[in-house]
Amino acid sequence: MASLGHVAVGLAAARMYHRRTLPRWPSMAMWSALSLLPDVDVIGFGMGVAYGDPWGHRGATHSLTFSVALGVALGLAAAIRRLPAVRTAVFASLVLVSHALLDTLTDGGLGSALLWPFDLTRYFAPWNPIPVAPIGLDFFSISGLVVSLVELVLFSPVLVWALRPGRRAPQAVALDRDCGRINKALLVVWFIVAWLLASRDPVRDALVGVLLREDTVYASGFSERVFRTIRPGQSDVEVRRLVGAPLAEDWFYASCLPGDPRELPAASVHAEADVVVSTRYLESCGARGIESGVRLGDVQRLLGLPIAMCWEYSRSPRDSHYRQRMVCFSNRSVDVVIRRWIMGRWG
Repeated sequence: MASLGHVAVGLAAARMYHRRTLPRWPSMAMWSALSLLPDVDVIGFGMGVAYGDPWGHRGATHSLTFSVALGVALGLAAAIRRLPAVRTAVFASLVLVSHALLDTLTDGGLGSALLWPFDLTRYFAPWNPIPVAPIGLDFFSISGLVVSLVELVLFSPVLVWALRPGRRAPQAVALDRDCGRINKALLVVWFIVAWLLASRDPVRDALVGVLLREDTVYASGFSERVFRTIRPGQSDVEVRRLVGAPLAEDWFYASCLPGDPRELPAASVHAEADVVVSTRYLESCGARGIESGVRLGDVQRLLGLPIAMCWEYSRSPRDSHYRQRMVCFSNRSVDVVIRRWIMGRWG
């Protein structure tokens, strides 16, 4: 996420925590910072911690155990300062849990390790309406800006509620009815815009496709209805049986470059129609003979099965806007199913 949603939750928590009085800016800043705290795990990238490690991004700090434990600790700290301990612990725990749950609603990256340390599985929600934000300096790009704007729209009702003024003066009560009508109209507009941005409804996708003049080409025999049935854990054999051969495949192998493998790029093969088109870093693995034109069967014979794969079932021949349909595997089992719009070149 671009963090705007997390901040919105923090601001709303500050508003609810203080109940009868408006929260001051230091309190709002504190609760917003708490809502962002689980993302402190990104510092691990600079320390050699891999994304998928237990303490990697969206790992331990995004677990229910971490959230509740830290919430209780903050409740005890509140008691020492003669603040409401139970109320603080409950609110802090809920704010921290909300971070992990919102991340499961994103459409990319890895899921949240909700059950760490008992289970290291990364979880996604069945519905993923929030676009995933680029990590690091890539966030300051057109893609990062688009993600931020989408998130701002999706969470605007929460932000408006959290930042709204306090009780109005008696002489202004007469205006409340008019404001109420305006608010209802704005809510309807927000619902329509949010539906256009986040829904995966076929009607919505068709409408967006017309507005964007989409340029999507699918693999032969591809069916959107069948593609929607693919779930994490299914085998690559079953996926191929359901939706057929992909347009392109990327196979990833452990890096053979010297150094810490967690910090090195994976060796990879990109193939189309079962034929290698390009390779990266394979030379360091001594994989002689794997070049453009070689069949994937020969790659498997020389290097064995890949540690991960991604199959592309759609593309844009003109590098324009298209509906991305992709399945990524880990150890030949479905890890992530990707269904999202890719914004290509305009014009």
